[in-house]
Amino acid sequence: MAVEIVAGALLSASLKVLFQRLASEEIPQLFQGKKSILKLLDKLNTRMLSANVLLNDAEEKQLRNDNVKKWLFKLQDVIFEADDLVDRIDYEALRSKLEDDQSSSSTSKVFHQLKSMSPFLSTFDKTVQHDVTEILDKLDDLLDQKDALGLREVAENAPSKRPPAPLVEESNVYGRDTEKETIVDLLLKDDVDGATKISVIPIVGMGGVGKTTLAQLVYDDDRVKKHFDLKVWVTVSDEFDISKITKEIFEGVTSSKCDIENSEDLRRKLKEALQGKKFLFVHDDVWNESYSLWDTLRSYFDYGANGSKIIVTTRSKIVASTMTTGHIHHLKTLLYKDCWNLFVKHAFGTNVDINDFPDLQELGKKIVGKCKGLPLAIKSLGGLLRSERNTKKWEDILNSDTWEELYKKEGSILPALWLSYRHLPGHLKQCFAYCSIFPKDYQIEREKLILLWMAEGFLPHDKKCKRIEEYGEEYLQDLMSRSFFQRSSKRNSCLQMHDLIHDLAMFVSDNFCFRLDLSNDLLRLGTRTRHLSYVKGKYDINKFKGLYKAKSLRTVLALPFQRWYEMNVNLVCEDMLFAAGSCLRVLSLNESSIKKLPHSISNLKHLRYLDLSYTEIEELPESVCTLYNLQTLLLLECEMLCQLPKKLGSLINLRYLEIGGVHLKELPHEISNMKHLYILSDVVLSDGNSGGFKMKRVAELENLRCISGLENISDAREALEANLKAKKGLSELTLSWNVNAGVADSSQNEKDILDALEPHSNLEHLIIDNYRASVSQKAYNSRMR
Repeated sequence: MAVEIVAGALLSASLKVLFQRLASEEIPQLFQGKKSILKLLDKLNTRMLSANVLLNDAEEKQLRNDNVKKWLFKLQDVIFEADDLVDRIDYEALRSKLEDDQSSSSTSKVFHQLKSMSPFLSTFDKTVQHDVTEILDKLDDLLDQKDALGLREVAENAPSKRPPAPLVEESNVYGRDTEKETIVDLLLKDDVDGATKISVIPIVGMGGVGKTTLAQLVYDDDRVKKHFDLKVWVTVSDEFDISKITKEIFEGVTSSKCDIENSEDLRRKLKEALQGKKFLFVHDDVWNESYSLWDTLRSYFDYGANGSKIIVTTRSKIVASTMTTGHIHHLKTLLYKDCWNLFVKHAFGTNVDINDFPDLQELGKKIVGKCKGLPLAIKSLGGLLRSERNTKKWEDILNSDTWEELYKKEGSILPALWLSYRHLPGHLKQCFAYCSIFPKDYQIEREKLILLWMAEGFLPHDKKCKRIEEYGEEYLQDLMSRSFFQRSSKRNSCLQMHDLIHDLAMFVSDNFCFRLDLSNDLLRLGTRTRHLSYVKGKYDINKFKGLYKAKSLRTVLALPFQRWYEMNVNLVCEDMLFAAGSCLRVLSLNESSIKKLPHSISNLKHLRYLDLSYTEIEELPESVCTLYNLQTLLLLECEMLCQLPKKLGSLINLRYLEIGGVHLKELPHEISNMKHLYILSDVVLSDGNSGGFKMKRVAELENLRCISGLENISDAREALEANLKAKKGLSELTLSWNVNAGVADSSQNEKDILDALEPHSNLEHLIIDNYRASVSQKAYNSRMR
């Protein structure tokens, strides 16, 4: 059911992008003089417009009409086919333009121009003509069914534009004062329950009821902070890994990284760290019901002082009974008055008199009633309606039959959360649904997520208004303001999804996204699956046979710090991932055992994102330089790689190049001509006699972390061209001279150069490496090597 439900939402966003791409100037230039193809493409645009106006009605009716669901399902496939076709056309246009630009003689340029204007169809032209005709036939068949299905044109109810709602502080909680005081009292009592000196207090309740929030309130209470010698918070989640939990607790107790692998050594070290100290541990989101596993873990903590406590949050009453030493705190839903106060805070804000909106008050109270006392649902709907003063919008949410339809489905997503998703703008729906590719409790890196959205074509490419990445950040902020994401408690640069929100993402993207782990294999992969991620340990090669079925796969994403089995990567990559006709947009082999890329990588004409970080890759084949659509190339810590392909400058759409930890002597000369490159992690400057990277190009980069080869700068004027003082976004920077560069010709000149490289005051960490003169007297907050 889920994939059909999401189809209308994702299709609407996909069609908007397709309309923009079909209207680009490059298409008529590529097919100049070939009216038959241009006429077919224009007809394709018209047919898709006809389908688009039916989507809003179809999205509503699919819940009640299985035939409409099937219709949307088929339409989704056709739109993806059209998108892949237009992408191939864009690639050919890029290739043709690059060939024209690289033609050295005027005769050659004239030849290329005459060839493109020839009325005779090339092999590529004939393929396009054939594919467009097939897609049109499928669209016509689907549109002919609209009357039989009762589909009609319904104008899109676009959400009103509004400023993002402010992020809510965790302490702004309603209706939990009594529960908080009860648990704080239990924590402050040093009496021993039964035969154990460590008390376990479970907080149990359904998803979204506020268990974690209540635990956070207690954990951060000043009385609790003073009472305990040590406090550690651990998110346990689905996998009850004793070693992992123990390491996290040890690191929290000692405030240091734990590299101990032997479990007995780790247990002994933890014993020493806990000896005689009163501690508070929070085990958040526990699912495992095994008493033996819990008893083993609990025994590791027996060396703490009397009065030590463990708070456990869980949805399972069995888990609570297994772990408790006494009282179980069942967290109930909020009382109506507290629900209303919470809703008012999120829907109206603190500076609005709700008495000025009597109609909205009445509607809001009914909406709150349908949230069934769940704080997360209330916050989600409140965020959705924040600053929305259109009565009809509130009525639409209240009267939607989605409530009843979803309540009928056992174990279904909360209607309030589904409606929050249902009323998202189309561009945010597809960005959110895509995040189901990550497992629960995953630390999602903000920057990487935006790059993935960009690669999948979810972000606008409007050069006149703002950069693509700025749209991505805007989308993130909007989803955060609606409580679809929250900031990670572990890393400022990361985001997390609440379990209930993750369930929602899984609900709307089932069969559309697929996560491979040790519990399943690719033989379960659907033929319509578009996005695949893989996590955890070693895999049997048979698990990957299902890749052959995924002809339209767009994403193969390695989640960090996991390795494929040594034998598997090379077999799988060559035969399955790099095959001709691949639709891959994202390919991540992060931390895999791959050492060499095949030349057939040139088949991946759609590829936008390539991650080879933490691999032993030794070289990149020149065929990589034909991936003209590539936007992101990640080579972090590829220590065996010593040079980049000479024609890397042919990657004219490359925007992000990560080469930290790659031991390059120089950057390819052509990289200086990359017009869209604005994030280059490490800059290697060339000497004045070559045409390589110069300081003037550094000024054009949005972000970087290291500038090496500074011995090649002639004077302070050249150093000033980098304009480092204007780069407010830099948080860390290394300025490096070559250790073998010799003594500076002029100590004063070196000082002037260093002064000219002064960064913005926002910089947090500065390393100056192998500086060739005495240290400048500038007030740098730096660390010298």
